[in-house]
Amino acid sequence: MRSISDRFSDVFAGKKAPGLNEICNLLNFEEQPVALVDASANSLLFFNSRFMKLVSFSTKDTWKKPLEFIFPELDLKTAFSGEIRELTVNQRDQPPMMVRARLEFIDPNSQLIVIRLLQQAQMTETQTWNQEELFRRLKRIARLSDVAEISQELTRSLENTRELLGVDLVCLYQVDPAYPQLRCIAQAGEGTTFPEILPSTDLVRLDITTFWENGQRVLTELHRFARINNFRMVCSTPLIQGGGAFGLLVAAGSGQKSASLNSESLELLAILLQGYIQQHILVENLDKHIQDLESVQTRRGLTFENMNEGVILLNNDLVIEEINPAAEWMLGYAGWEVKGQAYDNILIGTDRLLPALAEAQQGKITHNIGKATLNRRSGQFFPVQIKVIPMIVDGKVESIELLLVDISEHEQSKALTQQLEHRAVLGDYTAAFAHDVRNPINNISTGLQLLGAKLKADDPNQDIINRMLGDCTRLNHLMESFLAFSRPLELKFEPIPVDQFLKRILDRWQPRFARANVSSILTVDSGVSTMIGDPRSLEQVFTNLISNALEAMTEVGDTMAIKASQVTEANCPKFVEISITDNGPGIPTDILEHIFEPFVTTRQAGTGLGLAISKQIVNAHRGSIRVNSFPGGTVFSIQIPAESGE
Repeated sequence: MRSISDRFSDVFAGKKAPGLNEICNLLNFEEQPVALVDASANSLLFFNSRFMKLVSFSTKDTWKKPLEFIFPELDLKTAFSGEIRELTVNQRDQPPMMVRARLEFIDPNSQLIVIRLLQQAQMTETQTWNQEELFRRLKRIARLSDVAEISQELTRSLENTRELLGVDLVCLYQVDPAYPQLRCIAQAGEGTTFPEILPSTDLVRLDITTFWENGQRVLTELHRFARINNFRMVCSTPLIQGGGAFGLLVAAGSGQKSASLNSESLELLAILLQGYIQQHILVENLDKHIQDLESVQTRRGLTFENMNEGVILLNNDLVIEEINPAAEWMLGYAGWEVKGQAYDNILIGTDRLLPALAEAQQGKITHNIGKATLNRRSGQFFPVQIKVIPMIVDGKVESIELLLVDISEHEQSKALTQQLEHRAVLGDYTAAFAHDVRNPINNISTGLQLLGAKLKADDPNQDIINRMLGDCTRLNHLMESFLAFSRPLELKFEPIPVDQFLKRILDRWQPRFARANVSSILTVDSGVSTMIGDPRSLEQVFTNLISNALEAMTEVGDTMAIKASQVTEANCPKFVEISITDNGPGIPTDILEHIFEPFVTTRQAGTGLGLAISKQIVNAHRGSIRVNSFPGGTVFSIQIPAESGE
């Protein structure tokens, strides 16, 4: 091969001597690794692309660095052009290698020397495996299917793969089902790590087994990563499932290519790994399906245990297999007592069940056998509705399910409804009776007054006449209360100024307050202005409450407090709350619970209809009334809708 100086002489004959840039451009065309050094400064100047690929250093990394940075044992003091030496060459992140090199001077007067690498005297040791060790490591990878946990064992498998291939780094990527990308699921190696995410385009471009070496064109993000991290090579092979790729097996190395690193070994390892991953995904999906089925079974079990309807499971021979707690409570038997018993030993009291069971054995559902009666273990009977459902599997009746609904409460409610209807009819008759009785009472009262007028004032019969007149007055008041309670309310709603309304009522009661030695206090909060209601009916309500409070305070006197305030809750209408407080003896506990029911009273002369009528009026206003009583006082609180401004 001709020397460098001869080639430069041919190119630049008769011209000006070439500069450093021209020299470097020519060196790039050399087919062997070459380096340009400055003997005078004992420094590095330039590497061509093949030399950079060999040592994994760029020109920028080595520009004007000391000679020993790449050639630690090279001494140029005794060098001559054309000399061949064995040199030690440093590599990035790799052990030094021994090479044979020729030293060529640019020209006799120049200190620029070209070092041309001829061959490697001693390449970096490549790892080879004997047959026993090779099969032992392959067997480790193949046994991955025997383990349940993927993450840790997959990393161990990739570590075996890395050692088999003689590379620095191995990674396994899988398609992310949620995004168009590849996600790293495991990798092995020390130092640099592969990216966690790769674009899906890498899988498209690397759809076959591919070997890329530093210096080649960058086509994928994987190649770009390898070049940035100074890997000498990176190889990949796709993981195939159903004719399509779902992942990548990637290996990268910084040293010399191992003898075991080839497409056949890479594809074999990928097949072993993808088989395990597919099996693991299948097992994982089956486990999830089993968990879902177990969850459904658990929920069904909870429903079976907690449903209000009684459930009895019979086999096709009409023998009880299982009952739920509701059925245990209805029948009075424990589950273990009835299991294995014929149904007619437990379900006693109805003859309608047998025909429905016979149809169920034929696969027909009986939604309701009608009202039936069953006997509890104690002998007590109870009404029940029964639904008969055959459980059909593959066209065959496997079991029969009985649903029992205890309708005792329904029957009681029905009886109560009938009773209320009778009471309503009786109330209509009572109202008609009260209306017709008022005239005779008025006639009797008028006659007694005439008799009293004809008798002398000191006549002994005057006391009898006065008592009879009092009874007529009480009967007339009672008839008016009956009529008021039974008469439908006819309300005319309008805005009512709360302050004026309450003052007007209290002013009319002041004379009676004075006679009973009772003082009144009225408090209206600043936020209270107007409520919506019928003034006449609400006046009747407050008259009843004030009358009751005054009656309770007649013996002791003291103070009656009336307070109006605004009640506002989030997302609820506004109300005006008016409370009436007295310091009477209070209402007995046994009466307090029924105080708003008709004919319940604490006064001997009371009718027991005043509070019932008041509650009726307040409810018609869409308000509420409640009472709080304790020894030494009673508080009645009424809420009436406030004006909303609409």
